[in-house]
Amino acid sequence: MAEENRQEEKDFNVDEALDRLEAINQKLEEKDISLQDSLTLYKEGTELAAKVKARLVGVEKELEIIGGEA
Repeated sequence: MAEENRQEEKDFNVDEALDRLEAINQKLEEKDISLQDSLTLYKEGTELAAKVKARLVGVEKELEIIGGEA
């Protein structure tokens, strides 16, 4: 299971996630969206945002390590 999570993290693309978040935001702004669809999109968006944040924190730590080695 941990191996699967590492592979999923490795395959995670921040740019694609940000594009998807933008698409979700646009759909949520539509006037005719149902409550159920809104909730589903909101949940997906919050999960994606958390993954993006985690990835960026990881990159920041890597940069700090690299900067400390220089």
